[in-house]
Amino acid sequence: MTARGGERGRSRGKSDTAATGPELLREIAAGRIAPVYYLCGEPHPLMQVVAALKQAVLRGDESAFNFDAFTVPEATIGQILDAARTLPMLGPRRLVQVRDAHLLSAELLAQILPYVADPSPSTCLLLVGEKADLRLKFFGELKKSGVVVKFEPLKDRQAPEWVATEARRLDVPLEPGAAERIAEAVGTDMSQLASAIERVSLYVGPGKPVRPTDVDELLAQTRQRSIFELTNAVGRGQRREALLVLRRMLQDREPALRILAMLERHVRQLWAAKELARRGQSKNDIAASLGIHPFFVGDVLQQAQRVSEPALQRTHRALFLADRQLKSSRLDDWLILERLVMHLT
Repeated sequence: MTARGGERGRSRGKSDTAATGPELLREIAAGRIAPVYYLCGEPHPLMQVVAALKQAVLRGDESAFNFDAFTVPEATIGQILDAARTLPMLGPRRLVQVRDAHLLSAELLAQILPYVADPSPSTCLLLVGEKADLRLKFFGELKKSGVVVKFEPLKDRQAPEWVATEARRLDVPLEPGAAERIAEAVGTDMSQLASAIERVSLYVGPGKPVRPTDVDELLAQTRQRSIFELTNAVGRGQRREALLVLRRMLQDREPALRILAMLERHVRQLWAAKELARRGQSKNDIAASLGIHPFFVGDVLQQAQRVSEPALQRTHRALFLADRQLKSSRLDDWLILERLVMHLT
């Protein structure tokens, strides 16, 4: 998969289309660094490898002496190759990083081939792009002495194993079922999965095993905070803020029906909170009656006091209509929810 030491400090590599690059990270950590890399595809594993290369080559010091960063199409091939052939100063290696390498045409990539055939042993040339046409001659030649990695998106069935592997890398112990629960709650976005692993680790405490119930509680609280943000913005008539929160939730792959169900539940909680507060019940009793964490009950009570019952009735009616549309209309889910939020604000 990755570069291995060879004659004249060169490395031999090969293409990898795996969803993650744990082997590549291990190779880099061991000091087996290829002279040329082309990385593309999913951002999270790609940036992990970029960070590992910067650490290994520059030893954490992105100084002006041994690090050059170029962006296509601003940089010319001549500038890139001149930097790659420059000897390092005050260090053993140089790193030359080229962003948006997917914008390089086949003709421009061909101009890099002589360097690929005879790279500088003291430079790591790192080409980073969004995609790659692996049929081009350039990539076939690069695989002989460098590394070509295309990070593919995760499939649903791969997500639990990815979570388990990433958790081991981060030294986060997971009890049986926790990886599956994280994948079910978050989806297949690797950046969000990694973030969820770190959050549940902080939630339970360093070194403590993460249980499936911990995942449920934390992610439920995270969703609840998003709902608070959305309902707060709606209650204040802040249309732009409400739409931004909604779009963020949809981008986080929160299902439309789940968002609607949480909104409906929140409206029911506001109604109940108004009634319980009217009866003079304590915050802890109200939290227990509503089935929410005591941390959130203050926010619920503030919203309940701010929103009138007629407004809650109108909101309930709008939610009912949106629910019917989501289940029967051919309109996109995001459009139905955006219309709902615009109506409510």
